[in-house]
Amino acid sequence: MNRIFLVAFVSFFLVGCAQTPEYRLGQFTAASSYNVRNLEYDSGTAVRVVGEDCHKVGAMPNNSRLQRAMDDAIKNGQDDGVKGDLLVNVRIDQVQKNKPGFLGLPSPHNCIEVEGELVTLRQ
Repeated sequence: MNRIFLVAFVSFFLVGCAQTPEYRLGQFTAASSYNVRNLEYDSGTAVRVVGEDCHKVGAMPNNSRLQRAMDDAIKNGQDDGVKGDLLVNVRIDQVQKNKPGFLGLPSPHNCIEVEGELVTLRQ
């Protein structure tokens, strides 16, 4: 009985000491959660774009997830012919998605989604 108690105690102690994973979400040239004054861009050319970065649930996430999702959104817009290089009015969500896995079977993925308007600053 004492042996079972000791094993249980050690197990709970080790679980309590487990650290949560740490990783970089991204690095940005410019970012703000407030309205930026005197930010001049042609709103008539603003195009809504979406990007994402996903990893399979249970797998270790990659670094710079938020940055990769933003880069993906900008690249998607540029691939569609938009000349922008800055996202404004951005929304960022973390969602669960089923994506094709082994033999095309759906497998759960954790995704960071970035949606915003791709614009070019006036000079």
